[in-house]
Amino acid sequence: MKHRNWIALLAALALTASLLAGCGGPKDPVQQPPAPDPAPAEGENLPASDPGPLPSKEEPPEETVPAEDPPAEGEEPGEPAEIPPEEPAPDPPELEEQAPSPEPEETVPEDGAYTAAVTLEGGTGRASVASPAALRCENGRFWATLVWSSPNFDYMKVDGERYGLISEPGSNSTFEIPVSAFDAPLPVIADTVAMSEPHEVEYTLCFDSSTLQKQ
Repeated sequence: MKHRNWIALLAALALTASLLAGCGGPKDPVQQPPAPDPAPAEGENLPASDPGPLPSKEEPPEETVPAEDPPAEGEEPGEPAEIPPEEPAPDPPELEEQAPSPEPEETVPEDGAYTAAVTLEGGTGRASVASPAALRCENGRFWATLVWSSPNFDYMKVDGERYGLISEPGSNSTFEIPVSAFDAPLPVIADTVAMSEPHEVEYTLCFDSSTLQKQ
């Protein structure tokens, strides 16, 4: 019995092989459509269905960009015009400090003999001095030979320094005194013996520079 079944099975296989050979080989199996998803169980949340694209809001109109002016002749399109660089503002001028004007240099007079007018003030007004007076300059310093109108003076004081007579006895009293400045009052003291006792009298001398002459 089993032997017959095997013979019948082999015959069936041979028939199938011959049929396949006649049809040009086995064909691709027919693809079955995918089975639908099983229904969700009771109480199971259903997936939210895609509502699709939402209606879009009305967009504002696009701003219109003004058209660019056509490029000038010789200028390539699309290149921005060259803007000249701004020149830096000039610095404010500095105020120049005015240098103080130099003081005029004092001119040193030449050594030698001079003359200049001289005035006398003070005392009783009876005595006077000869004018112009003789002067001498030595190392830039002036000395005046002062001749009084009276022989009764025996010494003089200038800036506290005492100066004696240089004249002969009996002649008008003559002294050589320093001249510290011109055109300025020079206080001096002259001692007179015309009174009962020697007496110092205060005077003021003034030498005029405009009359200074070199001999």
